[in-house]
Amino acid sequence: MLQTKRRQLNKSIKINDIIEFKNYCYKFYNINYGVYPIATNRDIDHAIMKYFFISNYKDIEFDSIDRENVRIILNK
Repeated sequence: MLQTKRRQLNKSIKINDIIEFKNYCYKFYNINYGVYPIATNRDIDHAIMKYFFISNYKDIEFDSIDRENVRIILNK
């Protein structure tokens, strides 16, 4: 049986996870050097904070699914 690799609610989120996720998003979406250049680091930071608020930190794994959800916020 396949199980999704999503974070359990009782696991704590570490600051290092957030920093690494921010850098991961910058590499993809930074307007100057990203793979898909669509936003400044400041815009990306705001989108990440909004995503964390919307999700209430539930099920955040800091993976490509989360990165794509940040992109959706950036494109609104």
